[in-house]
Amino acid sequence: MFDLIENSGGLSIGVFGVGGCGCNTLNHLYGEQHNQFAKFYSVNTDKVVLEHTQSDQFVLIGAELTHGYGAGADPAIGLLAAQESEAQLLELIAECDILLCATGLGGGTGTGATPYIAKLGKEQNKPVICIATLPFSSEGMLRNKIAQTGLEELRQYANAVVTLPNDQLIAVLGNDVGLFDAFKHSNQILHSLIKSMVDMLCYQGLINVDLRDFVRVMDTQGDAVLGVGKCDDENELQIALEQALSNPLVSSVDMASSSGVIIQINCKDEISLGNYNFITDTVRQRISPSALVICGASKIEQLEMNYEILIIATGAESTTSDEPPSTPLESKKTDELFDIPALIRKQAPAPVRK
Repeated sequence: MFDLIENSGGLSIGVFGVGGCGCNTLNHLYGEQHNQFAKFYSVNTDKVVLEHTQSDQFVLIGAELTHGYGAGADPAIGLLAAQESEAQLLELIAECDILLCATGLGGGTGTGATPYIAKLGKEQNKPVICIATLPFSSEGMLRNKIAQTGLEELRQYANAVVTLPNDQLIAVLGNDVGLFDAFKHSNQILHSLIKSMVDMLCYQGLINVDLRDFVRVMDTQGDAVLGVGKCDDENELQIALEQALSNPLVSSVDMASSSGVIIQINCKDEISLGNYNFITDTVRQRISPSALVICGASKIEQLEMNYEILIIATGAESTTSDEPPSTPLESKKTDELFDIPALIRKQAPAPVRK
């Protein structure tokens, strides 16, 4: 069971950006936050990265060990740095009802420190959701092996783990996409997923997914499906739902095996009863009849588009091998594989340094 903070001021969500990738994601998120209940914590061993990150609080872990010069792509150093700064991390975790961790696996700080942060959260009975990017196969066998080891450790401690393999960027965007643009798309997906979860939990809805509903679905371990679909026209809700259910940059997971599902519909104005029932019925048809399904609907004037659908399915089984593909660059044309979701066509502006 999870311990919930009885807080008359509202829910407290701690968004932790761990390592270089996680801190970059917080740069996108921080300037667009619209509620006071989400706190953003940048966690790194590299003081230069922290100086260029926008956040509510900066945590230089392992200062005595690394002197602020990073983990040198060594997860063991990242772990030792987190252990050195355990008291400071626990102080932040104690203030949160839920931990959302954004990270990149394959390097030193993200791979070594994120599982330890998840472990601390688990020991404090906090729900922990991690969204992690995986390296390109072209980055080499060693880096991919490090990432897979870190992923297995995350799965031990986090309640839900969503992976975004960078190899899928090639399949979706094509070989000609610029390197910086590709990583920008990946960061934007992390941004959209985390922002949608924060909005779901922090805004009062007509049909609420409250914290206790959320922790019931998250009170399991395994892989997760987490997708967002957006549209401006109510007639396009079916397309938005498919975007949420089949986001190609979320690693393949057997949704039918999931033990719990949250369906959250956000809109600026109104949604018809028929469309609401269509969305919930479509999702129910893809999962086991025994799965716990919780639905929510909220009006949020600050939405980027008129309609937004968030799907979270937990306790699912992975349908893909942990081994990286042998020929990652041999992909079909983008339009033969996937329609690029609106959430990655809509690019966020570059972060402004404080």
